[in-house]
Amino acid sequence: MENIIGKRIKEIRLSLGYSQQQFADHIKISKPMISYIESGKKTPSRETVSKIANISNISSDYIMGLSNDKQPDAIPLSEVQLDLKYYIDKIEKFDDETKDFAIKKIKALISALDLEIYK
Repeated sequence: MENIIGKRIKEIRLSLGYSQQQFADHIKISKPMISYIESGKKTPSRETVSKIANISNISSDYIMGLSNDKQPDAIPLSEVQLDLKYYIDKIEKFDDETKDFAIKKIKALISALDLEIYK
């Protein structure tokens, strides 16, 4: 039997630029489980498929081999959302300390902008 789910999940992981460990950490499962899923030895849970769909902006139906359309019902992202996704993807690749620093700075900037707006 063809391992369509595993192949698609591996394709998604590689397109995101993640190692198996980084991908596992991001979706909160073990690295061996990623390996088992990609090799077809295990089937991912619905929750795992949902997490992968959310981080990759790819439909669950595509991941599960039920559709060949990666984003059949996708709503186009606005320019701001595309910009934010770009920076989120960059921040995700930072080490934990740098991620925390970046998030604190972003929160501070948004708080300052909120204060400016509501003067």
